[in-house]
Amino acid sequence: MEKLRCTSCGAELQIEDNKEYAVCNHCGSKYKLNEDLNINIKLDDNVKEVLNTSFGTVKHMSKFMFVPIIMFVVIAGLIIYFAITSMNNTRKTNEDNQKKSEEKYNQQEEILKRDMFNSQFMNDNGTKSAFFLKSTLDEIVQSNKTNDKKVTLVYDGKETTDEKEIINIKQSLDGNYEVSFNYDEAGYINKIVVEIIK
Repeated sequence: MEKLRCTSCGAELQIEDNKEYAVCNHCGSKYKLNEDLNINIKLDDNVKEVLNTSFGTVKHMSKFMFVPIIMFVVIAGLIIYFAITSMNNTRKTNEDNQKKSEEKYNQQEEILKRDMFNSQFMNDNGTKSAFFLKSTLDEIVQSNKTNDKKVTLVYDGKETTDEKEIINIKQSLDGNYEVSFNYDEAGYINKIVVEIIK
């Protein structure tokens, strides 16, 4: 039979009586033997106990280790999914809120712009004498020069936005007049109607 040598120091190994283990007399290393009395595995003092008593249990438990690992992966995946979904929902909500705020701001700006535009004519409606109506016609001319929205003068059934025509009408005014407004869809005054009171 071939002599077995220690893989650590090279000394000859002594086979124990039960023929399961071999021990090196020189360095003390212990080896587990297979059925043909060849070295199967070198035993370390720290793991010897596990291999002798618990190897079967560890091997048995390893079959079931995949279950908690899979559960961990699934739970981690769900947590990540819900975190991403929550972040996306929060981002979308913030974007929607910002959009609503911008729309509200734009509406308020438009209302303010409209009110400022209309305010130049607000005291001009109702029954007016030629003296007061002349200032209304001046306001129409000035507004049409400075604003993108034009105001049409309706006088004696004729409509005009032309500055010269409005000035000619102004110079011909005499007596009392009834003044009223027409509005466009956005609420801006777009026509000032002047009717002669007879």
